[in-house]
Amino acid sequence: MKWPGPSCLRRSSRPNRGVALILVLWFIVLLAVLALGLSKISRNNALIARQLSGVTQARQLAEGGVQMGLANLLLARDDERLLGDGEVFALAFQQGDVELVLWNESGKININQADEALLARLFEVFDVEPEQSTALAAAIADWRDDDDLVRLQGAENEDYLAAGLTDGAGNRAFTGVTELRKVLGMEEKLYQQIEAYVTIYSKQQGINPEVAPLLVLLAVSDADDSVLEHYIKERRRTHRSGLPLPPAPVIEPHFLANDAGAIFTVSARATTAQNMSAGQHTVFELVDSEGRTSVKKIHTQAYALTPHNREKLETIDVGVKSK
Repeated sequence: MKWPGPSCLRRSSRPNRGVALILVLWFIVLLAVLALGLSKISRNNALIARQLSGVTQARQLAEGGVQMGLANLLLARDDERLLGDGEVFALAFQQGDVELVLWNESGKININQADEALLARLFEVFDVEPEQSTALAAAIADWRDDDDLVRLQGAENEDYLAAGLTDGAGNRAFTGVTELRKVLGMEEKLYQQIEAYVTIYSKQQGINPEVAPLLVLLAVSDADDSVLEHYIKERRRTHRSGLPLPPAPVIEPHFLANDAGAIFTVSARATTAQNMSAGQHTVFELVDSEGRTSVKKIHTQAYALTPHNREKLETIDVGVKSK
């Protein structure tokens, strides 16, 4: 028997070396893919950390804006105190900018107290047809009452079921403005339009014209737009000057509130230098006791703003910017 020589052995080992080389190359490729993945994960984590840090800074900036609004009402002189009619004030800080809005809730329409005529007039301001406005106002009245009797053009449980809405009418007072979305016939577009001008906090059937925004004044008065806009400008000018406010436009008595109200909403929207945004809404009541005024917080909501939400908010007119 003749054994194979060394040359034969060398020739037979070449295929094995080729397989080993391929395996090594695949292993190198695998390591490169893993390294690339880990690098991407690391970059994403760093980006998320920066975003969270930016949002946190924006929220703190918004909270600072809210505190400035509260301090203004409690400590400022009469000619420096904000009127609370939805005017937007721009505040500049080293960390970013804040848009501050103060609402006296007595200038809004209370969806738990206002009669159907006032609610219907509000909807007509936003170009809702009179018949649809009347039906929607009746549906709101049916929602907030505690019976199952259907108003003319209103809606109770059977109407909701027929429309495929299993929750039915609330048959109780609204616990938040957002519940208007559940009322039969309320479209999202209309809700977005009226949201800033309605409330559950005023405890009044009518509105206080001294702090009512333009669109609420349009709902309660038959005066021309130009007359109401001039009234708002004069109202703000005289308030800043410490002078008596001008006479309110002609408004039907049953649309007027009995007092000025002491419940406010402060809204602050902050944008940092890194273009991160966040906001905060705080509803509070000023309480007078033994000659001292204190703050009773009712509700606070903080939120972060994505670019999409910022664009959406830009389309909602919540007041006239201070110049």
